[in-house]
Amino acid sequence: MKFSKIAALAKREKTAILMRDADGVQWLGTGSAAYMLGGMPPLDTDTVLTVMGVPEDKKSTWFSVEKEDRGKLLENDVPGEEEVTADNAGISVIYGGKLLMPIYTMMGMVWIDVELLAPTDRKEEGYRRFFIREMENGIRAVAVKEGLVLTAVIMECRIESNDLADALDTLAGRYRLQKTMEERKENDIQGTIGEI
Repeated sequence: MKFSKIAALAKREKTAILMRDADGVQWLGTGSAAYMLGGMPPLDTDTVLTVMGVPEDKKSTWFSVEKEDRGKLLENDVPGEEEVTADNAGISVIYGGKLLMPIYTMMGMVWIDVELLAPTDRKEEGYRRFFIREMENGIRAVAVKEGLVLTAVIMECRIESNDLADALDTLAGRYRLQKTMEERKENDIQGTIGEI
């Protein structure tokens, strides 16, 4: 994973949460996701901001802490996690200023901010897999694994109101109407041609 992509997400939220997994590997949380910092020297709350290029006079505006992984967020395998296909749903929507992508599950879907996947993208095709985890607080997270190794955990984007569902219903209805009108027009044209 490219640290620059992780840093860009941390800068967006002005959040740097440093954690270590059970193997002692350091992770950087951005408030919405956590990413493995493989190959990086050990960082603390000050040096992580320095490495990201945050000026000294701006560091006080950041939320920068070291935390213990009490919720087992960074465990490689969690009992009950559900593997889902790495294929997305084939549709994304802009909602609340974020580009959201649904990941289908057996029990519906999980919406995630597409930008949070950027650090997990690689030029060479690996074996990227997604797993849905139910956290202790009831929120779901998408665990991203490269092969068998956990590399990122992305929190779901919770949508509390029905606004998005209503907008998608309207969109689907309008699209079906458009397709029906196009088919009728095509049939009318074919009928006219047949009469000639």
